[in-house]
Amino acid sequence: MKDVYCFGTRELWSIVFPSHSEKLATIASRKMNEVVHTQAKVIADQDVMYKFISKNLLFVSTVAPKAAEGIGLVTPDEAWVVVYLIDIVTGRVLHRVTHQGAQGPVTAVVSENWVVYHYFNLRAHRYEMSVIEIYDESRSDNNNVLKLALGKHNLTSPISSYSRPDVVVKSQSYFFTHSVKAMTVTTTAKGITSKQLLVELLQIRSFQVLALDKRYLDPRRSAEPTQSEKEEGMIPLTDSLPTIPQSYVTHSLQVEGLRGIVTFPTKLESTTLVFSYGIDLFFTRIAPSRTYDSLTDEFSYGLLLLTIAALLIAILITWILSEKKELRINGDGVLM
Repeated sequence: MKDVYCFGTRELWSIVFPSHSEKLATIASRKMNEVVHTQAKVIADQDVMYKFISKNLLFVSTVAPKAAEGIGLVTPDEAWVVVYLIDIVTGRVLHRVTHQGAQGPVTAVVSENWVVYHYFNLRAHRYEMSVIEIYDESRSDNNNVLKLALGKHNLTSPISSYSRPDVVVKSQSYFFTHSVKAMTVTTTAKGITSKQLLVELLQIRSFQVLALDKRYLDPRRSAEPTQSEKEEGMIPLTDSLPTIPQSYVTHSLQVEGLRGIVTFPTKLESTTLVFSYGIDLFFTRIAPSRTYDSLTDEFSYGLLLLTIAALLIAILITWILSEKKELRINGDGVLM
């Protein structure tokens, strides 16, 4: 009976980080229940890019051992942050990037086909936030509408971690004015609503939660976007990410000792529930793309009813006039 419940284990893969140059800092992955509305992303000139969507994507960051103690204790030449994107099924490294002259702590969040992470730049003496997006090049030929209509595409073909993925990576970095304690992303029921990054900021003697539009963290941003990129909604590139006072989810409240943020979808696609926990607890709801699927509290129901009544009266008057005209025409025909 003892042998019935005995299980064996075997090593599938392993990655060795050199202990003399890298120390594990942060690990992050996608939410298991995250809903992705569409894999396609329509960009300028009606072109389409296909997101690399995988629940097996793991973000791993390492730092220089000397730079793991604290900010300001090492020189920029002795500090670096190394970022890995790893497929946890095979252990294959999909992407690797090194930030020289940078150190932790590293805070990261993974969603859909992108990852955003925060660290400190020793050379610039400022915090930085970087974004990496991964796109599936094996599906990039599915742009012909006729082929899509005839079913001549590979959009529904299965993706295996054991086949080497043909991916393209886009990345960009920005300065950020605050230290970050935690990050998460808004969650909606269908994944249609635009994403917002919820950033827990460590300010002087207090914590705040900032809602940052994902469009600011688009690696395709340029200083002078084309007309088609402007129509797409792309924001011109700046070296820093904005911290707009109206974007603080916590408003002017002093929230103490926050340790994390969690988000939940609601029945309304436009709305996300946000809960921050720590010494203080803070709960609210936000609408990243505004409440496009519900009426506001200031909506004029009286005006709506008045408009409907006016339309009904107009329809009734039109019907009466039409009946009189038809009766008169028929009467003239009888007299003749």
